[in-house]
Amino acid sequence: MTPIPQIPEGFVPDLIAVDVDDTLVQHLGGVTERVVRSIERVREAGVAVAIATGRTPSTTIPVARAAGIDDLIVCSNGALLVSVETEATIEYVTFDPRPVLEELREHLPHAVYAVEDVHGMFRTTKMFPTGPLAMSIREVPFEHLLEEPIVRLVVRSEAHTDGGFGPIVEKLGYQSVIYGIAEVAWLDVGPKGVNKATMLQRLCERRGYDPAKTITIGDSWNDTAMLEWAGVGVAMDTAPDQVKAYADTITSGVPGDGVADVLDALQF
Repeated sequence: MTPIPQIPEGFVPDLIAVDVDDTLVQHLGGVTERVVRSIERVREAGVAVAIATGRTPSTTIPVARAAGIDDLIVCSNGALLVSVETEATIEYVTFDPRPVLEELREHLPHAVYAVEDVHGMFRTTKMFPTGPLAMSIREVPFEHLLEEPIVRLVVRSEAHTDGGFGPIVEKLGYQSVIYGIAEVAWLDVGPKGVNKATMLQRLCERRGYDPAKTITIGDSWNDTAMLEWAGVGVAMDTAPDQVKAYADTITSGVPGDGVADVLDALQF
């Protein structure tokens, strides 16, 4: 049975923030007509709609425009606040990659390392397919990754597909870390204490939105902070149970439709 999102009666948000992959769109998919109509409806009622994603600006802005979203969006798991209209980075949070990279390289000497700068551009020690993550990536020597502050560090290792990076992450004690296993084991390290919720808070401060009058919609581990932060956190039905535990309600697991179900449940 398709879950019906339970939005408090009379609740009218100032802001709705939506994850991209497997929430707003299918992985590498496009925006459906239904969700475009639903976004248009709530925007006409005066509700702002934003994106909050792990993607870089280069692969997020086209999706935002296709969905009819044209103001500020959160990219790179909360490290970047970007204008869809001008494609400019409005705010960013960086960290010095040198101590992290040097320590990780001691434990993972054969891994592939990549860093993202404040413009969403990647430099890597070995080329890899970025998929929807980013449009621009350049291969450089390891030492070039240490040259300037970054917004994100990505580590990939085919040698850790069985055990993953869990023990290494626990030993190093990093915060703002997301990790998992797909075709390779991967590790995503951001600035300490930064996540989608922290940049959504800054977006609210810029626009005068009440954080208690927000809705966030997501499906994965990098969405848990914003699900917990929002006035109403909505998880996709396809989300892991541990992610759903951070949400107030559940919506359909069909990308696009699950978002539209939430927006259509709002009464103006």
